[in-house]
Amino acid sequence: MPWKQARERILSTGVCMLMLFGASGCATMTQTEIKALQTREIDLPYEEAYQAAMNGLFSLGFTIDHSDKVSGVVTGKRSDPQTGAKIGAAVALGLLGLLAVGDRNEAVTFKLAVLEPRVTQLRMQLVINGKAIVDRQLMTKIWQQIEREALLESRPSDRSPASQPTTPPRQ
Repeated sequence: MPWKQARERILSTGVCMLMLFGASGCATMTQTEIKALQTREIDLPYEEAYQAAMNGLFSLGFTIDHSDKVSGVVTGKRSDPQTGAKIGAAVALGLLGLLAVGDRNEAVTFKLAVLEPRVTQLRMQLVINGKAIVDRQLMTKIWQQIEREALLESRPSDRSPASQPTTPPRQ
C-alpha cells in the first residue's frame, strides 16, 4: 500500500510541476508588442529581402513549402521530434509521459512589402502544432538569421570581393 500512495504522490507532484512550468510562460503581450515582434523593416531592395527571408528559413532547417515572389509570401515548415522532452517525460512519468509528448511541427509565413525602393517590410506569422502563436525566443532566432542573411545579400552591387588575387605581370 505505501508504494501505491508514493506513486500517486510522485505522479501528482509531476503533474503540478508541468502545470506550473506551462503557466509561467503565458505572459500576456499587448497588440503593440506582438506587432513589434512580428514586423521588421530591412534596408534592402525587395528582391534581396525576399532572398534573405528564404535563405534565413532554409538555414534554420525549414523546408520552403510555398514561395510567391509577386505576392511577397514565403512559407517554411519543419518538424522537431523532441527526443529530449520525450525521454524526460518517460523518465518522470513512464509510458504515459512518453505518449504525452508529441512532435513539434512549426510553420513560418512571411509577407513582404515594399516601403521604399531600398526598404522592405517583413511580417512573420508563426504556427506551432496548428495554432498561431507568438514564441518570442523562436521568432527572435528567426529574425537574427534573416538579418545575417540580409548582411550577405547587401554586398556592393558589383559583387566583387574586397581583395582581388594578384597575378604577376606578363613579360
